[in-house]
Amino acid sequence: MKNIFKLFILILMQCFVAQNINAQASLSIQGILKKSNGVAVDDGLYTITFRLYEQETGSVSNAIWSETQSDVEVFSGIYSAVLGQSSPLNVPFDQLYYLGVTIGSSELTPRILLTSAPYALSLIGATNQFPSSGKVIADSIVVNGGITVSAGVPGVSNGSGFGFTGDNDSGLFSSGDGNVSLFSNSTKVLDVDPIGAAVNGNLSISNTLNTGNVNLTSNGTINYGGLKDWRLVDIDDFTSGPDGWNQYDKLQGEHIGWNNPSGGSAPTSDFAGFAGRVLLPTSNNHVLKKAFNISGSFTQIKVKFRYYYLDSWGWGTRDAAFGAFCQNSSGTNIRISWHKFGNSANNNNGKFTSPFVQQANFYGTAGWIDEFDTVEMTAKADGSSFWVYIGSALDEDTNNETYAVGAVEVWVR
Repeated sequence: MKNIFKLFILILMQCFVAQNINAQASLSIQGILKKSNGVAVDDGLYTITFRLYEQETGSVSNAIWSETQSDVEVFSGIYSAVLGQSSPLNVPFDQLYYLGVTIGSSELTPRILLTSAPYALSLIGATNQFPSSGKVIADSIVVNGGITVSAGVPGVSNGSGFGFTGDNDSGLFSSGDGNVSLFSNSTKVLDVDPIGAAVNGNLSISNTLNTGNVNLTSNGTINYGGLKDWRLVDIDDFTSGPDGWNQYDKLQGEHIGWNNPSGGSAPTSDFAGFAGRVLLPTSNNHVLKKAFNISGSFTQIKVKFRYYYLDSWGWGTRDAAFGAFCQNSSGTNIRISWHKFGNSANNNNGKFTSPFVQQANFYGTAGWIDEFDTVEMTAKADGSSFWVYIGSALDEDTNNETYAVGAVEVWVR
């Protein structure tokens, strides 16, 4: 038979026959049989054995699949057959295969290399669709053993998305154009659309190490019921220096001295314990000033800091502490936002009558109890730039009384 026929096989198409998820695959082929002189074989019914190989040559015993079909009709040399009818076509189609055709006792040569189309058999499924354009529908594919593609949105008949094997009411779904939601046990926990994202329930920013963060841009805000919250824009703890704060001497005849145009970097000192590092002016009646230029929009300013009353702070001239805001460094239109006078009943048991003043011995003469206030002062913003002033009005030198400033925070909203 080998000497009688030449084989010309043209693989025209492949198709899937799938009635359920485990349906048997089949491959449709069409070929031409001619005699050695080029004339088509006689019309009739023939018995043909088909085999698939991983190699182009070699023994028929190396076939990875085979099937014999009787009564294959040949007309004008042309025949058609559907492979996989009697022997399951269970090869993976994940590499190149060769088709061998045997009529009688001998396999015709050469074997035919299958074209790429049959390899789509590896994607077979119950209702899967892999068109050349448009949507890919693959409702039976399991990715990495965990995600089942195409699951319905819980409670929504026309939605689709990604569910999880064994838990079809949890996953990522879309209930309409532009809307994507995350469900857990049929409960929507996250909703995303082109405008933004909404969390339904409590939001916890953390991980197994409890180091989660929320990062906002310079213009970012947090709103509570339509009201913007304060945002922290500067922290000065003086651990590496004065953080841009300068000290200014008073002018002749000026008691507080905030409008002196000349100044120098404010000195720092380290107080023991929880107090940490502070600004400690070298001379009384100095004022401490710093300019801030904050990006983003805001209408209010809040400054928090710790103010230390060191040593005697006598009652005679009503020693005073103050904090202020200003739009410039010259003190024009300065606005005092916080101040405190010394207590005329001053003694070693304390300088002030306020229950909010904290007492300790931080600095200077041990015979005097040093005290501090945690100060908070606010102002209306007028532009993005402003100055903060912190100072004192004292009538003795630093051996008897002085002040210090620590832990400055600047907030805006």
